[in-house]
Amino acid sequence: MLDLIFGYLLITTILFSANIGLFSANFKFNNIKSSLLFLVLGILFIIDISVAGIFSINLLDYLTYIFLIISIIIYIILVIYLKLDKFDVSITVTVILFYVSSFLLASQLNQSSIFYGLLLTLISIIIMILAFQSSKLLMYAKRPYNMIIGEYMSLMGILIFLFGLTNISIMQLDYEMFSSFLILTPTYQLIYVVIAIVMILIVGLYWNDKNN
Repeated sequence: MLDLIFGYLLITTILFSANIGLFSANFKFNNIKSSLLFLVLGILFIIDISVAGIFSINLLDYLTYIFLIISIIIYIILVIYLKLDKFDVSITVTVILFYVSSFLLASQLNQSSIFYGLLLTLISIIIMILAFQSSKLLMYAKRPYNMIIGEYMSLMGILIFLFGLTNISIMQLDYEMFSSFLILTPTYQLIYVVIAIVMILIVGLYWNDKNN
C-alpha cells in the first residue's frame, strides 16, 4: 500500500513540476534566475513533504474525493488562465495545489524519509528545468503558447480524475497477487508516451524553425 501511495506522489510531483516549469516561461527569466526559482521551490517542496511525514493523517478512505477535487481545481485554474487571462493567480494557485496535494499524499506514508524526500525534490527540480527549457521552443509553435499549456493541464486533470475514479478498486485489490508498481505501470507508460511525444514535437518545431 505504501508503494502505491508513493507512486501517486511521484506521478503528481512529475505532473505539477512540468506544469510549473511551463508556466514559468511567462516570466521571461534567464537560465540562472529560473534555476534559482526552481531551487527555492524545491527547498519548499522538501520541507513540505518532510513535515507531512511527521504527521499521521489517515485519509486513505478519502483519496478518491481528494483526487477528484484536485482535478476540478486544475480545470478551474485552466479557466482562470485561458478565459480570464490571470496568469499570476493561475501559477500561484497551481503551486499551492502542488504543495497541498503533496502534503496530503506524503502524510499517508506514515514515515519521514530523507532519501525519498531528496529524490522527489531532485526529480521535481529537474522536471521544472526541462519543461522551462522546452518552452523556449514551444514558443515558436503555430498554436498560442497558452493553448499548449491549456492542453497539457487538460490531460493532467483527466489523469488525476482517473486516479479518483479507480482508487477504490485499486485499494481493494489483493496485493499478494498484484504489486502496487504493476498496478501503476500503465500510468508510468502513459507518462513515458507523453514525454516522448513532447520531445518529438520539440525536435520537429526546432527543425521546422531552422528550415524556415
